[in-house]
Amino acid sequence: MVLFWEKFRSRVWVNLNWSYISLLSVLLLLGGLLVALYLPLPPPQMPIASEVYDQNYKLVTTFFLENRSPVSLDEVPRFLIKAILAVEDHRFYQHHGINPGRIVKALLYDIIHRRFEQGASTITQQLAKNAYLDQKRTFLRKLKELFYTVKLELQLPKNKILELYLNQIYFGHGAYGLKIAAQTYFGKELRQLTPTEMALLAGLPKGPAFYSPYFHPQAGRQRIVEVLQRMKACNYISNVQFEDYRSRPLHLPGIINKVAPAPYFLDLLQDEVGRIFPKEPGLIYKAGFIIESTLDMEMQKNAEHSMMEGLPKLLRDKQGLLQPQGALVAIDPQTGAIRALVGGIDAARSQFNRAIQAHRQPGSAFKPILYASALSHGYTLANHMDCSPVTYQIGRQTYRPTDDNDQERSGLLSLRQALASSNNVVAVKLLYQIGTAQVLSLAKKLGIISPLPPGLSLALGSGEVTPLELAGSYLPFANGGKNLAPTTIWRILDREGRVLYQAPTEHPTVIDPGVAYLVTQALSSVLQKGGTAANIEGIINRPVAGKTGTTEENHDAWFVGYTPDLLTCVYVGCDHNERPLPGAANRIAAPIWADFMTKALINKPALDFTIPNDIIQMDICSETGAKATSFCPKQSEYFLAGTEPTEYCQKHRIISIQVCKRSGLLPGPYCRELEVRQFKLGEQPTEICNVCQKHPYFFDWLRRIFKSRSE
Repeated sequence: MVLFWEKFRSRVWVNLNWSYISLLSVLLLLGGLLVALYLPLPPPQMPIASEVYDQNYKLVTTFFLENRSPVSLDEVPRFLIKAILAVEDHRFYQHHGINPGRIVKALLYDIIHRRFEQGASTITQQLAKNAYLDQKRTFLRKLKELFYTVKLELQLPKNKILELYLNQIYFGHGAYGLKIAAQTYFGKELRQLTPTEMALLAGLPKGPAFYSPYFHPQAGRQRIVEVLQRMKACNYISNVQFEDYRSRPLHLPGIINKVAPAPYFLDLLQDEVGRIFPKEPGLIYKAGFIIESTLDMEMQKNAEHSMMEGLPKLLRDKQGLLQPQGALVAIDPQTGAIRALVGGIDAARSQFNRAIQAHRQPGSAFKPILYASALSHGYTLANHMDCSPVTYQIGRQTYRPTDDNDQERSGLLSLRQALASSNNVVAVKLLYQIGTAQVLSLAKKLGIISPLPPGLSLALGSGEVTPLELAGSYLPFANGGKNLAPTTIWRILDREGRVLYQAPTEHPTVIDPGVAYLVTQALSSVLQKGGTAANIEGIINRPVAGKTGTTEENHDAWFVGYTPDLLTCVYVGCDHNERPLPGAANRIAAPIWADFMTKALINKPALDFTIPNDIIQMDICSETGAKATSFCPKQSEYFLAGTEPTEYCQKHRIISIQVCKRSGLLPGPYCRELEVRQFKLGEQPTEICNVCQKHPYFFDWLRRIFKSRSE
């Protein structure tokens, strides 16, 4: 009995000891947590500037966050505060930093969709995340976020938290905080903003690039409506106010900033960084990246100079911008590296990047894609097509393609001749034969992502594309069929030298190398006698290919041309089609291209386009496209193996015929001297000799007698 009691008392004592230890541990943990929560907040993490270098590793510019001018909450219009609360956290003043309802809703969304995308962060949580934490998505970071959220709520009043948040968030175009955002987008102070402008600012933080009215006007306008709808749902505005504000126009004068070197190139580079890191907008301004770009500053300067000097007489439009404007994109066709990019000639006044944002009809500059599709489906450059006028019945309408100045031609043209002279009738007939589906499919493979019309006018470049898109679609022609995405970035490294991103070096083949070479061969004729750009023949003293493009009434002018080591696209036109250009592409865009290429390729060796193994070169009859005979007008032509002509030209075939030696006609019954002569088919005699008579020698004797007497 005594032994049992001792065991029982020992066991109870041990259990009590563990209970005390556990309780003490919990108390210490809670005490430590309380102490940590009430310790002063550390200063927010300072963002690190990202540096951009050109291809020679010279610093081009830096992207940073110091372009921030803090404002107090009293300086922010009440309407703007309500708009931000409506879309970001309408229960901000009711919760204590964490909104359980939003967390549950987001969790259910993530479970249903099986991915972690739905945000549940309050304004306090967003401030804690942006000010004190990195961007890694881990469970530990989430715990830290909750810790700092509670700490902020305990130590700061709600108005101070909101003020810090409004000065912290990113609005796009390098603007951090409300004050700089108002200046960047509207050139105004906060107190000068209209309700519509404030609604736009409130909606930007969720997607600064996507909702930017400069990049995506329609998405920006839709975002304004969404913000106003949220404000109406929160009873911040009435129905009448909602209808009033949503219908007001949005004026975007922007703000004149100091323009960095190659501003339009850097604009595209920022977009590319955003695509590489899509879940962290504005990362380039705070992550301390070392960005090794593809920019060649010398080429960039030459591009800007050629564009400025080559544009027609400049006039200012109603917005004060010089018109016409233009764009130039220069790319290494072997790597896709963008060496120079000009998006306009007045970057200080206009953020509109025509190289990537101007959707314009390319006109005949689209035809190489059509011809590439035809060559991929068995056509050859020697095939002849009738260029006589044709009319197509499409439903209840008719379509009749015409050439420049409505001049009508007739006869046959080889596909090489038709492309070189940019014949519209042949292009439409060719599209009709191979089908629009084939051409649309190839255009997409070549990198044309803009929607294109499915009708016959597609052959004449009626779809709208950007200069960068069109330049990218020509790259496979210049590099032997490889599919390259134009890029501004080689590598992105962190401050420790770790590679965060590397541009792809392996590229799939999108068209047969032989087809690419044939297109290049045909485009080389554009710059030769009879071609639409023959006026610049000889300026580029090296193998070169290219294509002009002019839209109706000379509103837009294009030239895309390339050597094996550099491809350049030039576009010229007025932003709003205010006036036509004073000439076609060969007089407007082609000279700009030639001037730039001459400077860009100076002191560089002339390279030949590589001839693929499946290409055959042979002499053909220039009139028929058949295998040449010794009597044919010859020209050298290239073919994919298996598509070359095997039959000799019938038009110039040689036949042997016995004829009268005296008359050269077919022998008659009195012809005594005969011989065999050779004739081209169709040129042989068809009449019978009527010179030789029954007694030819008697009459000759009489003729000689009379002749001698008369003398």
